[in-house]
Amino acid sequence: MRFPVSRRSLLLFGASGASLSLLSGCGLRLDTGPDVPTLDDTDRLRNKVARILDATTPDGSDTDTAREDLQKLRKAIGPIWSPPSQMATDPPPTEKSRTYIQAAEAVTEEVFSALPSLSPPLIPVLVDAATGLAVTAGAEDSGILRSCESLIRDSRASVGGSPADRASEQSTETAPSAETPQPAGAPGPQVWNAILDRARAASYGYERLTVMFDAKSPQRRRGVARLESLGSLAGEMLEKLGETDADPGAPAWNLDPSPTDPATAEELALNLEDGLAAALLPWLRSDGSAALRLWESARARTVFTIPQVLRYSYPGESGEAEAKK
Repeated sequence: MRFPVSRRSLLLFGASGASLSLLSGCGLRLDTGPDVPTLDDTDRLRNKVARILDATTPDGSDTDTAREDLQKLRKAIGPIWSPPSQMATDPPPTEKSRTYIQAAEAVTEEVFSALPSLSPPLIPVLVDAATGLAVTAGAEDSGILRSCESLIRDSRASVGGSPADRASEQSTETAPSAETPQPAGAPGPQVWNAILDRARAASYGYERLTVMFDAKSPQRRRGVARLESLGSLAGEMLEKLGETDADPGAPAWNLDPSPTDPATAEELALNLEDGLAAALLPWLRSDGSAALRLWESARARTVFTIPQVLRYSYPGESGEAEAKK
């Protein structure tokens, strides 16, 4: 069973537990009780994150927006789940009280260390929440940002290294056939080409907007560094596409807005990063390794505006991520 579960599901399951208790009290024999949902590792991780957030109380050491950000994160992650007391074999686990920054340290450690083993459909919400916690708490404690960067890159390296490493290894091997079956739900050429197009557009945009800032400004430095990471992303997409599936057509990108001063340059940077985050979502839905690319986008975004706690929206009760309009 996948989580976050809907409130309706929680109520129905709770009602079944209450019914079991009443019937047992009447002396009726129940050889088999209702099925208790079995949580996989990713479900349990979501539940642990929910408990950490529930036990978090921002204090004076946290950012001014910590309380508001915490409410958004709790809503996105969903409620704590535990079986009805009549069916529980152990007391529900608890989490110690934490400040917002302490919660960011705990959640990012849990999520980013588990990236290689995360399973759909909870990958986006876990990665988005952990990234948002890191960049918002990182405004007060930059050590969190350095720790998360290391965790994300180490997790990615543990499942095959960087794209350059894998390309080197593959150069001595036979290229996979186009008819090689792909895992169910795995992204295909359409997704890779969409990300590639966004990465190329963002590179062009950053080339234009970066020069609007002073040579020693943080925006200029971040813009130059972003050009390097976008080039890496484009290279990774080309590697995934191979020689036959890459779209050779390079569209004429229209920059919105066209950067003419620092203010319009900042607005353009935010638009480019939001467009890239939307393109990354189909990849992130099935593969935790996409977390690095969302992380790079979130870090680039913070130099042009206040940190954004969530890059995606989570309407309704499903917990499914959607690109923000």
